[in-house]
Amino acid sequence: MSEKRRVDPATPPAGKAPSETAGLRYEAWDFVAKRYQEYWCPRFRPYWEAALDGLQPASSGPIAVPGCGPGDEVFLLLKRHPDRSIVATDASQAMIRLLWASLRTSGASSVLASVGPAENLSDFVRQAAGVFSSFCLQLLQSPIAALADWSLALRAGGAMAVLFWPRPPPGTVAERLQAALTSVSGEERPDWEGQALESLSHLGLRLVRDEAVLHEMAHLSPEEYFDQLVESGPLQVFKRRFGSSAVQESRARWLRDHGLERKSGRWVHQPAARLWVMEQGERTEGH
Repeated sequence: MSEKRRVDPATPPAGKAPSETAGLRYEAWDFVAKRYQEYWCPRFRPYWEAALDGLQPASSGPIAVPGCGPGDEVFLLLKRHPDRSIVATDASQAMIRLLWASLRTSGASSVLASVGPAENLSDFVRQAAGVFSSFCLQLLQSPIAALADWSLALRAGGAMAVLFWPRPPPGTVAERLQAALTSVSGEERPDWEGQALESLSHLGLRLVRDEAVLHEMAHLSPEEYFDQLVESGPLQVFKRRFGSSAVQESRARWLRDHGLERKSGRWVHQPAARLWVMEQGERTEGH
């Protein structure tokens, strides 16, 4: 068996330029945008609430939301910080259009929402009081480069709360899913988190909290969970890279040992997100 490559499904396959794969990734998120908002955003809300409890922005300045998706978390920020302006970006035009529509309906006027890659946040805002990132960091080609850019967007004394899906622990539903995808694609999810933590001081960031955030998530069936990951979630990128047959083979392998538990007529699990809360300090010499 050939040695597995340690790359994320959203990173460039062999022979493809990063810009080409980025376009594929953006197209995938455009395709799933509305269904993502309908299926996943309600399930993510308790994670957002827990992460926002840890965000203490500086006394003045806007709050930035890179990779905002359809913007449901933007409205949670508006509720908590009604006197602040918010700068939200997402690389998917369809996601931003959903946010624009919601802003028009609500009459909210303090949000500036723009199409732009999450890792280019500093092109849209500087001197931000806070940065809030939700389930975006693990999808990016270079999480460390993104953190460096978000640090540039922060003002001195600013704070950052970053919520993401980490490399899953053995035996969990997510780890079994990743194993099924890896067995078909030959590509493993990268283990970037340790290197990112080591880089924080060089980026001018100080880690003040590093914790797991767990909440129960329910689905009608194991099949629904997998299919929603494809048709309304991140596995749409996997489908476009490797094709429908690879998706079906991964699905069949995972369904043989999915790890979900039956409870009150539904299938549940407790996905463990990871929350990093950081403060802006001073960059180490040479950076």
